[in-house]
Amino acid sequence: MNLIELLDFNDIVIQCHDDPDADAVASGFGVYKFLLSHGKSPRLIYSGKSEIKKPNMRLMIDKLKIPVEYVTSLDHEPELLVTVDCFYGESNVQKFNARNIAVIDHHISDQIPPMLSEIQSDYGSCASVVAKMLAEEGFDVNSDCDLATALYYGLYMDTNGFSELGHPADKDLRDFTRFSEALMNLLRNSNLSCEDMSTAANALANCKYDFSSHSAVAMVEPCDPSILGFIGDLLIQVDNINTCIVFCRLGSFYKLSVRSCTKEVRASEFTKYLTFGAGGGHAAKAGGKVDAEKLNGTDPVEFFRQRVVSYYANTSVIRAGKDKIDTSGMQQYVKRDIVVGYVLSTDILKAGTEIIVRTLEGDITVKAEDNIYIMVGIEGEVYLINREKFMSTYRSCDDELPDMAHFKYTPHIIDKEKFSTRLLNDHIKGCVATGGSVIMAKELTGNTKVFLLWDEDNYFFGTAGDYLAVRADDPNDVYIIKKEIFRKTYDPKE
Repeated sequence: MNLIELLDFNDIVIQCHDDPDADAVASGFGVYKFLLSHGKSPRLIYSGKSEIKKPNMRLMIDKLKIPVEYVTSLDHEPELLVTVDCFYGESNVQKFNARNIAVIDHHISDQIPPMLSEIQSDYGSCASVVAKMLAEEGFDVNSDCDLATALYYGLYMDTNGFSELGHPADKDLRDFTRFSEALMNLLRNSNLSCEDMSTAANALANCKYDFSSHSAVAMVEPCDPSILGFIGDLLIQVDNINTCIVFCRLGSFYKLSVRSCTKEVRASEFTKYLTFGAGGGHAAKAGGKVDAEKLNGTDPVEFFRQRVVSYYANTSVIRAGKDKIDTSGMQQYVKRDIVVGYVLSTDILKAGTEIIVRTLEGDITVKAEDNIYIMVGIEGEVYLINREKFMSTYRSCDDELPDMAHFKYTPHIIDKEKFSTRLLNDHIKGCVATGGSVIMAKELTGNTKVFLLWDEDNYFFGTAGDYLAVRADDPNDVYIIKKEIFRKTYDPKE
């Protein structure tokens, strides 16, 4: 759905979920501002048992002049009802009748979405979804400081202080929003109450430590998810603790906040394992949730402790250039002559400039050099290659490039010094494999981490079904290829 489709209606009500948080209010405010800019007169509402009482929310609404209303009923049936950060018909949002329904959300629901819906479950906040939709309509969020600050704060709160960013679009909202720093400082320091401090103290006092895996697990009574992050930030500072999991039960699921201070365990990847895939974040901080039914009645602390033990027992680590790979059981493969994209890094920025390449797989930081090529594969995956290997592996061509319209996220280049952004597709050219590159590969049977030659502090992560690959002409060039991409791009060597 595009926001412009909402302009077909006149009598419009935008509804946040009951007892709305910063993300819901910010998202509703974004839709409200868009409609207002096109001559509409929408209402922004929420319902539930009581009005908003949390001090940070009252402060946000008052300082940013957000016209959100508390209602228990509607005096008529609106032409269009738009629910934001929630799904119409779910238990956390009061159901009001309307002639038409639209949904903007970042949560998964069992409900069938209406025709008018924009649901991005891999985004860390609904504010990111709305920011993306506004950008697609040419609406400059940064032209309105109140709106920019609201969306920024909505993302901040829903991702636990940016520690659980779930998508590159979240990072774009974080990095390129011109918000009020003074107000953000005020909002950041209005989140904890005396009751929250007591909750944190009880959790820390009853924390379970496992020094064999250098980890800690703490259960917290039901609380605002931001408290979990606060406790995690304290726990990770304990000597001999490299990873920690802090969680509480919220309704039908357990909410987790995860921390890591070791390069061998990326918090985002660790969280995905702990939550069976329902988590995300970055290297040091991440979060997710687990449906309570998955515990099958097991004590929650023991359940997550066993998940930690299982993670370490079933994960191997390879350091390219340091660990020798046994290739005796590997089969040889050649890359198909399909068109992929490439960009010479110095075609984008001058040599020596630090570049951040923003992709779905994460951020890659590298200095622009005449020797460095940025490759873009058939699914939008990005990897680096040096000139020598590029010349021996690929040849330039004028054939049609992969259709970037189907990529989940178009790879970006960011000038780290100026923090300006450019799309890779503004500079991308086509090339095909020449057949001169042979790899040896085998299917993984368990979790494997590979620290690449390019970056000794970051690893690529593979699971069962993915492939461990080694270039035949360079045994130090070890990497992981995702199974979907491997099967589309490689053939056994005859």
